[in-house]
Amino acid sequence: MTELATTLVPAIAGTLFAFLWQGAVVGVLAWLALGLLRHARPQARYAVACLALLACVVLPASHLLRALSAPVDGTPPPGTGMADAAGARFFSFQPDSPGALDPAFRPDAWPDLPPDSLPWIVALWAAGAGLLAIRMGLGLRWVHRLHAGSLAAGDDGWQCRLDAMARALGIRRPVAWRVLADGDSPLSVGWWRPVVMVPAALVLRMPTPLLEALVAHELAHVRRHDYLVNLLQGVVEILLFYHPVTWWLSRRIRLEREQVADDLAATLIGEPRRLAVALSELDRYAVPVPNPALAAHGGQLMSRIQQLVRPPRSALRGVVALPLVAMAIAGLAIAHAASTPTPAPVAPAQPAPATPAQAPVVPAAPAGRPSSAAPPAPPARATPPQAAPEAPARSTSSSLTTTHYVTGDRGAEGYALVRSDHDAITLVGDMQTRDAVQRARESIQGDFIWLDREGKSYVVTDPATLAKARAAWAPLDTLDARMQALDARMRPHGERMEALGARMEALSEADHHDQALEAAGRRMQALGERQGAMGARQAAMADRISTGDAQAREQARREMEVLAKEQAELARRMEVEQRAMEAHSARMEARMAPMEALGRQMEDAGKPMEAIGKDMEAVGKQIELAAVRADAQVRRLIDEAFAAGLARPAPARR
Repeated sequence: MTELATTLVPAIAGTLFAFLWQGAVVGVLAWLALGLLRHARPQARYAVACLALLACVVLPASHLLRALSAPVDGTPPPGTGMADAAGARFFSFQPDSPGALDPAFRPDAWPDLPPDSLPWIVALWAAGAGLLAIRMGLGLRWVHRLHAGSLAAGDDGWQCRLDAMARALGIRRPVAWRVLADGDSPLSVGWWRPVVMVPAALVLRMPTPLLEALVAHELAHVRRHDYLVNLLQGVVEILLFYHPVTWWLSRRIRLEREQVADDLAATLIGEPRRLAVALSELDRYAVPVPNPALAAHGGQLMSRIQQLVRPPRSALRGVVALPLVAMAIAGLAIAHAASTPTPAPVAPAQPAPATPAQAPVVPAAPAGRPSSAAPPAPPARATPPQAAPEAPARSTSSSLTTTHYVTGDRGAEGYALVRSDHDAITLVGDMQTRDAVQRARESIQGDFIWLDREGKSYVVTDPATLAKARAAWAPLDTLDARMQALDARMRPHGERMEALGARMEALSEADHHDQALEAAGRRMQALGERQGAMGARQAAMADRISTGDAQAREQARREMEVLAKEQAELARRMEVEQRAMEAHSARMEARMAPMEALGRQMEDAGKPMEAIGKDMEAVGKQIELAAVRADAQVRRLIDEAFAAGLARPAPARR
C-alpha cells in the first residue's frame, strides 16, 4: 500500500499541475473556435465545446498513464519530456526567432515543489472532488424522489400526443408521461427509460399548443441523449473542478444544448414562434432545478427566443472554422515536436539575413541515461540577402545564427559538439554551459568536443573521437533535409491561408449588424408576450365558464369573443413582422455569398496543410529515435575519451 501511494501521489499531483497549462491551451483554442462559430448553427458550437471538454479529460488521463507507466528506476517512458526521476525538463527554443518563449514561462523556470507538499495537494483535490460528488449525488436523489412522487396521466390524451411526437423525432424507446404535483417547468430525466414530467399547474392552465411546444423541447433532449451527456459532464466537473476552463466549457455546453433542443423542437412543431411564446410564458414563474434534470427554461432565455423568432444566418462561419481548426491541429503536432530537438549543420551565418525561415521542430526524445539529454533540433537555415558580405571564418557568440539548448537538472553533465565549418553549436546543458563553450571556441582552432565533469570543463580534440561523433549524427542529416523540404512545401499553403484569412476578416468587418432585423425581432418578442398574456386570460375565462353561474358564463363567453378578435389581429401583425424579418434575412444572405465562396477556398487550402503536417509528425518521430541512438553513442565516446586521457582541461579565456 505504501509503495502504491509513493507512486500514485506524485503522479496525480503532476497531472493536476500539468492540466493547469493544458486546460489553458484548450480554453484558448475553444474560445477562438467558438468566436468563429458565433453566427453558425448551435449544433456546431455544441460540438466544439464538447470536443474541448473531452480534450480536458484525455490530456490529464494520458499524462497520468504515462506517469504511472514510468519504470521504477525513475527513467520515464518515451515522449514524456522528462530526463530523469529528479524531474529534469527538456525545452528547445531559438533565442533569436520571433516565436521564442520568454524564459519566465519555460517549464524549467517553474519552481519545484517540496515532495512533502504533494500529499497535501492531492488530499485537497480529493476533498474538493468528494464534496462535488456528494452534491451531484444529492441532485440525483432529488430527481429520483421527484420521479417517485409523480403520477401517471389520468387520461391517455397526453400520452398519445407524447408518443406521436416521439415517433416524429425518431425516438424508438418508450417515453413515459408523468404529472408532478409541484414544480413550475417540464423536466426530462432518465436515459435508458426516459420520462417527461410536467407540473399539474401547466397541464391545467397553459394553452395546449404552448404546452406541446415545451414537451417537444423535452423530447429533443431525450432524442439527443442529453441526460447521459449531462451526467458525464458532471463527472468531468468533479474531477477537474479546480480549473476555470472546465466550468466555462461546461456552461457553454449547457447553453448551446438548450438552443439545439429548441431547434429540434421548432422543427417538430413547425412554428418557432409558438415555442418562443411558450418559453416567455414559462419564464415568468420558473425556478432553478438541479443539474441532473433537463428543464425547458434552461440557458439564456433571451438569446434562445431571438434564435427562434429570427431566421438563422448562414452556417458559413462553421465552414470557415474547419480549415482553421485543422491548421491548429497541425500546428500543435509540429509544436509538440519542440520538446525534442536534434542537431544538424546550418548554412553560414550572414550579418543581415533577409527572411529567416524557421525549420519545424520535432518531438522530444527520451535521454539515453538519467544525466543526459536528447540533442537539439535542426537549426533554421537563414536566407541570405542579395549583397550580403561573407561570414567570418570563425563564429563567436555574437555571430551565431542559431543556438540550441536542452536544459536539464542542475546535476546533469553538459557537452557540446563544435565544428569549425559551422556557425551553430550542438549543446546539451544550460546557459552557463553555452557561455563556457563559447569561451573555449574562442581559444581552440578546429573541431572539438567540450564536456563538463564534476564541475570542471574539458575538451577533446582527438580526430578519431571527433570523426565517430560526427558519424553518430550523420543519419540525422537526411531526416533534417526531409523536414526542411516539408517545411518548404508547407510555407506556400500557409501564405495562401493567411491571405484568405485577411480577406475573410475584411469581409467580416464590412458585414454590419442589421438594425432593422433587430427592431423586427424586438417587435416580434413584444407581440409574443402579448399573445402569452392573452392565453393566460383565455385560461382564466375557461375557469369562469366551468365554475360560474349562467350569468357569469354568458359574460365570459362575450369576453372570449372579444379576445378572439384581438388574437386574430395579433396573429395578423405577427405574420407581417415575420415577412419583414424574412426579407431582411434574404438581404443578409445575399451579402454573405462572397464569404461562403471564400470559406470554400479556405477549406480547400487547409486540406494539403493537414496532410503535410502528418508527414512532418512522422519525420519528427524518426528524428526522435535517431537522436536517442546518436546521443547514447556520443556519451559513450566521451566516457572512453575521458578514460583514455584524451580529455584535457579547457583553456582559460584569452
